[in-house]
Amino acid sequence: MEQVVVDYLKDLGISVSEEYCKKIIVSHPDFPSLLGVSDALERLGIPSQIGRIEEEHLSKVAFPFLIHLESSRDGLVLIKNKEDLSKGHIDLTRWEGIVLKAEHVTEIKDTEHNRELKKERLAKKALLVLASSLLGALLILLLQTFSWISLALLSTSIAGVIVGYILIAKELGVTFKPVESFCNTSTRVNCDKILNSEGAKIFSFFSLSEAVISYFVFQLIVVGIILPFAGSNEPYLWVLMAGSVLSIPMVIYSLYYQAIKAKTWCKLCMLINGVLAVQVGILSFLWINGTISVQGVELVPFIFSSFLFLTIATSIILLKNKFQDISDSVNAEIAAKRVKNAPEVFSHLLFKGNRIDYQQDEYKMLIGNPEASLNLLMVANVNCHPCKIAYMQVLELLDQYPNQINVAFKFLMSGNNVHGIPASAYMIRYLNEFISGTENESVKIRKLIEDWYKYMSVETFEKIYTDVPKEHDRAIASHTEWITKHEIIRTPTFFLNGYEFPTQYKISDLSALVTGLVPLLEEKKSVVQKPKELV
Repeated sequence: MEQVVVDYLKDLGISVSEEYCKKIIVSHPDFPSLLGVSDALERLGIPSQIGRIEEEHLSKVAFPFLIHLESSRDGLVLIKNKEDLSKGHIDLTRWEGIVLKAEHVTEIKDTEHNRELKKERLAKKALLVLASSLLGALLILLLQTFSWISLALLSTSIAGVIVGYILIAKELGVTFKPVESFCNTSTRVNCDKILNSEGAKIFSFFSLSEAVISYFVFQLIVVGIILPFAGSNEPYLWVLMAGSVLSIPMVIYSLYYQAIKAKTWCKLCMLINGVLAVQVGILSFLWINGTISVQGVELVPFIFSSFLFLTIATSIILLKNKFQDISDSVNAEIAAKRVKNAPEVFSHLLFKGNRIDYQQDEYKMLIGNPEASLNLLMVANVNCHPCKIAYMQVLELLDQYPNQINVAFKFLMSGNNVHGIPASAYMIRYLNEFISGTENESVKIRKLIEDWYKYMSVETFEKIYTDVPKEHDRAIASHTEWITKHEIIRTPTFFLNGYEFPTQYKISDLSALVTGLVPLLEEKKSVVQKPKELV
C-alpha cells in the first residue's frame, strides 16, 4: 500500500521522501487502511479526497488517481491513464467504487519530511559518487593491463555482485519494483519460493545469497585489484579456474532443484547460473589456448585466496546479521508507533494528567487560529535552550496544521535585561503596548518570540526592538501568579486543552496525532461544557 501511494505522489510531480512517506503510512494505528493514507497526506499538507463513484464515470476523473480494490495485493491501485482501466490491466468486478484523489502541491508542509528528503537526496548523490569512483578506479586498473579476457571477467564479476546484492536485499525484506516485476512474470516463475526454500541453504549458517555475493566480491577483488598488480597472472587465474570448476555442480543442482523438486523457476538464480556458465567458458578458453597451464599452479595464491574468501564471507554474514537486527528494530519501532500514534491512547493519558484552570485572559500571548480545536499552552523560560528547540517545533506544528492548532505562552520572569527590563517582562510589556489589538496580532507575537529565540542575544534583540514600552505590572503579574499557582518548576512545560501533556510524548509527536485528536477533544469539550441534568 505504502509503495503505491509513494508512486502516486511521484506521478503527481510531488517531490517526496520515499522512506518518510512509507514510515508515516505504516506507523498509522489503522494501517493498512484508507484512513491511514488520508491522514498521512494531510500530515504532509497534500489536499486529498476520498469518494465513491460509479464505474461508468470513472474514466472522467482526472488522471492519475488511486482506487481501493480489495483483491489487489496492496489494497490500492494506481490508475495513470485510460489504458490502466482496461480489462486487460485490472479487474473491477470487486471494486466498490472508492476513489482517492490528491492534488499537486509545490511544497510539503511537514518540516521533518523536508529534512529527510534532503538527507535522501544527499545519500543518492553520495552513492552515485561512490559508485562512479569505484568504477573509475577499476577501469584505470583494467586499462593498465587491458585485455578482452580481463574485461569479460570483470564484467561478469560486477554482474554477479549486483545480483548477489539483490538476493541479500530480498532476504532482508528490501524490495525493488523492477526486480519484483522481473521475478513475477508468470505462475511458473517464483523467485521468493526458491530463495526461501531449503534448497537455498548451503549450510545452516550460510545461505545462497551470502555465498553468491561473497564469491563474486572475491572475484571482483582478484580480477580488479590483484591481477593488475600480480607479477604473474597465471597462479590467480588458476584460483579462478578452480572456483569456476566447483561452480559447475552448483549450476547443475540449481537447474535440477528448480525443474524437478520445486517445479518453478527463479530468474535471479538463472542469471547467476548464466554468469557462472559464461565464466566457465572464458576460463576454458584460457585453458585451451594455453594461457593457463599446469606449470602455473602455485600453493601460496590458493592459501591467500582461501583466507580472502573466508574474510569476505564472514564479513558478509556479520553485516547481514547487523542489518537484520536494524530491520527488526525498525519494525518493532513501527509497531510501537502504531500504538503510540493512536489518538485514543494519547487522549487517555492526557485526560489522566493534571488539569489546569487556564483560560485565555486579557493578557494572553496567542499565536495561530483563535478558533482552533487544539489549544496548546507553552510555559517557557527565555534563557532555556530546550525551550528554543520546543518553540521551533511548535512553529512547525502551526505551519503544518494552521487551522487545527493555536498556542498560548506563559513566561517565567527571568532573562538578561533588554533596555533595562528582564527579557520576558520586556516581551510582555511590548506585546501589551505595541501589538495587542493591532492588525495581524498573531503574526507579530510569533515574530516577537521567534526573534528572541532565534538570537537569544540582548544586543541583537535591542537592535531589532528599539522602543521601550511602559510598565504593565498587571500583565507581568498575571504570568507570575499563574506559574506560581500551578507550581511550574521546569521548562518547557506544555498543556493541551487544559491538561498537562503526557510525559510519554514529545511535542513533536503531535504531528502524527492532530487529525485523529480533533474529534476526540471536541467531544471531551462538549461533555465538560454540557450542564448536568437536574434530578
